Amino acid sequence: MIKKIIIAIAVLIAFAVAAFIAAGIYAVNNVPEGIVLNWDYPDAVVVGDEFDITITVINELDERRQLGDLSFYSPLLDGASIVSFDPAPAQDQGALPFIDHSVSYNRSIKAEDEFVIVVTMIAEEAGVFSGDVEVTIDGMLSMHTTTQTLVIEESDD
Repeated sequence: MIKKIIIAIAVLIAFAVAAFIAAGIYAVNNVPEGIVLNWDYPDAVVVGDEFDITITVINELDERRQLGDLSFYSPLLDGASIVSFDPAPAQDQGALPFIDHSVSYNRSIKAEDEFVIVVTMIAEEAGVFSGDVEVTIDGMLSMHTTTQTLVIEESDD
C-alpha cells in the first residue's frame, strides 16, 4: 500500500514539473503580437559613470495592451546597478530567485501608442556584460525577451 502511495506521489510530482516546464516554454516562445521594444543606451560607459537606458514599448495594434513586469537577468547587472526608473514602477520587487531585478508597471498602453521607460544606472565594474531583459505584456504567459549588452571600460584616472 505504501509503495502505491509513493508511486502516486512521484507521478503527481512528475506531472507538476512537466506542466511548469511546458508553461515556461510556452511563455518564452509566445512573443506578444504587435509589440516592439526599442533600446537606446551608450555603446560604452566608464566605471563610475551614471547612464540611461531608454526602453520604448510600442503597441502597434489597434487595441489597448497591458504592460506588466520588466525583469533584468544575469549577468547584465554584474557590472552596473540600477539607480532609478522613470516613470516609477507600481512595484519594485528588487532581486528575485533567478532574476537580478524586477519591477511591475501594470500600465495600459493605448492602441498604436508607446510607453517610454528610462532606467538610470551606474557603472561599477569594467567588462562586457550580456543578459536577458524580459517584458511581460497582457499577463505572465506573453513575454518579450531580448538580450542586451553593456560595455563598461576602466576609467583613465
